[in-house]
Amino acid sequence: MSGYTNFAVIGAGGIGSYIVQQLLKDKAAGIVNEVVVLSRQGSKTTVEGAAKVIQVDYFNEGSIQHALTGVDVVISTIPAAAVDIQVKIAGAAKNVGVKLFVPSEFGGVTEGETEWVFGAKANVQSQLKALDMPYTAFYTGLFADYAWVPLLDLDIRSGKVSTGGDGNKPLPFTSRTDIARYVSYVLTHIPPEQLKNRAFAIAGDTKTFNEVFKAYEEKTGKKLQVTYVPVSEYEARLAANPKDFVAFLQKHWTISEPVKQTDNHLYPDWNPSPVIDNIPVA
Repeated sequence: MSGYTNFAVIGAGGIGSYIVQQLLKDKAAGIVNEVVVLSRQGSKTTVEGAAKVIQVDYFNEGSIQHALTGVDVVISTIPAAAVDIQVKIAGAAKNVGVKLFVPSEFGGVTEGETEWVFGAKANVQSQLKALDMPYTAFYTGLFADYAWVPLLDLDIRSGKVSTGGDGNKPLPFTSRTDIARYVSYVLTHIPPEQLKNRAFAIAGDTKTFNEVFKAYEEKTGKKLQVTYVPVSEYEARLAANPKDFVAFLQKHWTISEPVKQTDNHLYPDWNPSPVIDNIPVA
């Protein structure tokens, strides 16, 4: 194992709660010693299990340092809209001897990106390098168990979905449970020198939206109404509203280049679930 046994997770929502629960399982197995969850002052964050919850003022370095004293690895699951806060946290973490920082990626590959959310995430990695704060990023693709929601125009349960282009772009999908398992395994088993300033790209499954829609129809017997949206329409929406999150993501999924090689093999017993097994059918 890498020797990293003391972890702090910033946030316990979305992906954070899954990572916390996996770390707690590893604690019960004797792999992890300590799991701390940081939450904003005044929040009502609760965590099932033996995790220590500490409320922190993210704009007060002393508050952050107090919470992170004795921690080996900080895992950030801060929402995309607040990713800049991570640099302040990372600076405080370095000052109290934290050895590794995991920025809030958990999505598409952001390396080299400059636009909006992805650009902000890429900038965090650049600033971590400038701070000389070692980091490990995880690119996971879409959340296989969460992507199917009205917010993203992928509300499969309603029978109506939208996708950019012709729907034939291969995309990585990974469930949050599988992401948490992979993250915990890598941070507790891969030697530290192999984690420094490195990104791991994983895919629980790789499918086009058309393949997912077909599999859903075959599994449920329900016919989907699929709308194919030209990239130009997403670009027009972004021109009118640069913070149109759905247009931003759908455009990215349509034009992004697929990951040529994943790092799935670094966790030999991972065996992630296929995307179709994560789609709600009720």
